[in-house]
Amino acid sequence: MASNTQKIVVTFGYPRLCTMKKLLFTLFIGLMVLPVDAQIGSGIEGRANKRNNSKKFGSNRRDAIYSHSNSHYRPWGWFVNPGLTYMVGNNADDDGRPYDLTASGLPGYYLEAGMCHLMKKQKKIIHYFDWGLGVKHYGGQEKYEDESGNVSRGQFNFGSAFLRANVHNVIQLNMWNFIDQGLGLNVDYRLYGGNPDDNYGSPLAQNNQGKLVAQLNYSFGFGIKPRDGFFIVPSVRVPILTAFQFNDLNPSHTWFQSRYLPLAFTIKFAWLFPKKGCPDVYDNGEGEGYSNQYQNQ
Repeated sequence: MASNTQKIVVTFGYPRLCTMKKLLFTLFIGLMVLPVDAQIGSGIEGRANKRNNSKKFGSNRRDAIYSHSNSHYRPWGWFVNPGLTYMVGNNADDDGRPYDLTASGLPGYYLEAGMCHLMKKQKKIIHYFDWGLGVKHYGGQEKYEDESGNVSRGQFNFGSAFLRANVHNVIQLNMWNFIDQGLGLNVDYRLYGGNPDDNYGSPLAQNNQGKLVAQLNYSFGFGIKPRDGFFIVPSVRVPILTAFQFNDLNPSHTWFQSRYLPLAFTIKFAWLFPKKGCPDVYDNGEGEGYSNQYQNQ
């Protein structure tokens, strides 16, 4: 009776032992596979993050506004540059005189279109240059008041066609924004207006600016890059030297007996041309690989 009982115990204990061994073996395999799965998952996530955070168009400050190796666009394109103008009145010729002159400006328009050319390789000073043709309108007035308090006002308005070319230095702030400084030359020719104001009651001679003006100018702007191949630059442009009717290094225009500094407030919209055979935009970071393949051809 005892031997039969022992057999029964052994018979029923064997399946339990097998089940325990399988459980321990499965647990051991699971512990071995877990680090591998974690490593693989980490690698996949890292590659995904790298694609999402890839430097597509100048996230590196050294690339400034453009990265030739990463961009799908050529380093040149076209732009339009609409804006407003204003004459800042200054330096009225009334010191020690029995009259008072007050110079003030009037708003005008600015419209320009042209080409921009970006440097393929890293440059320390010049990152791109642009040139354009356009038209602009300026206006202003001078108030004359004599000793008796009699007041008279004279106005001028004129429009000019111009040719402009500038070199630009870019200070990259982040992937999306940059500071843009430009130095260049503009040549203006007056097309209409600018005639003497016959209704102006001032007894003083009217010393008005000539039709042809050449200026050395400086621009300062804040750039925005919404995407690769497209950037927007709101800026202000001011002359720093005027030739043809030279005024002692004073860049202001002369109208009546006062001087006026011409300012232009513009917003440049620039589009680069796509590279041949490349799509216009990146697709989840895969475009960088296509661009590198293109560069190696």
